[in-house]
Amino acid sequence: MFELYKKRELGDCIGDTFGFFKHFGKHFFKIFFVINGGFLLITAALIYWFLSIQDLSASHLQEPDPNKIFNELSDQFPIFIGIIAIMMIIVIVLSLFNAAYPVLYLKLIEKNKTNNFTIEDVMTIFKQNVWKIIKFSIGMIFIVVPVLIIAIIAMFLLCFIIVGIPLVIISIPAFFSLVNLSFYSYLTEENSFFQSFNHAYTLLKQNFWKTIGTTFLFMIMVQMVQASVTMFFYFIGIFVFLLSAIGNSNFETAPFENSPILLAFITLLFVVILSLSYIFNNVMMVNQGIIYYSLQADEKTSTRDIELIGTDNE
Repeated sequence: MFELYKKRELGDCIGDTFGFFKHFGKHFFKIFFVINGGFLLITAALIYWFLSIQDLSASHLQEPDPNKIFNELSDQFPIFIGIIAIMMIIVIVLSLFNAAYPVLYLKLIEKNKTNNFTIEDVMTIFKQNVWKIIKFSIGMIFIVVPVLIIAIIAMFLLCFIIVGIPLVIISIPAFFSLVNLSFYSYLTEENSFFQSFNHAYTLLKQNFWKTIGTTFLFMIMVQMVQASVTMFFYFIGIFVFLLSAIGNSNFETAPFENSPILLAFITLLFVVILSLSYIFNNVMMVNQGIIYYSLQADEKTSTRDIELIGTDNE
């Protein structure tokens, strides 16, 4: 049985993140891919269609005719606007869902004590919280992000002196944890936007070095894995491009026009990279959730003990 409210040290937070995926990974990613799959398929279709209608001949790429490009843009303007509008809607919906999914998943586990819930349960709790997610996003954009930008600029300026470098190394995971712990507090507790940040600040201060140490190490691990996977697909892309060039007798005049395989691969590559970014973000958010519930272990344990004492007295 996986226990959320449990006191953890730095190594335990990392180990229990992997333990979470060992216990719930199959169920977690099943729901993830089922819900994201439809949006990703629409995205893939739009990208492939967009690439297929472009003039990708060598003469057009090497010596573009401004008048021809303007005429093409005028003729296809409604198509461009339509594709951009649909893509923006898809990206916004996917971003909102994937930001909240790990938080809501852990909330359902905490409520049910297990993962015996369905995709419908996840969608229901997402719909119930979608306005809160939007409000948190708006608060982040207009309140938190400007403050963070000013703080980050100030810290990078401090890098010109020795003290600035360790300050940046400490501040990046600290800001990352503060925002994510606030998001967990906002969606799992009955807190307002500012109350959530105050709660997150209290939790972060409670065990500062463990929290930022865990976050920093996990960020490094995830970035290394993500970079390795991205480079793998990058080299595959080069290999497929070379095969297309070798197999296309008209490559010098029309490099992509007669290569639906290459267009399909570019589309697939974009969708895979987008999917991987959401997957790694979900993994990071689960780790932040493990930290969040760990920091609240003492408080919840004390509350549970008091409730049990009351039950015993009865």
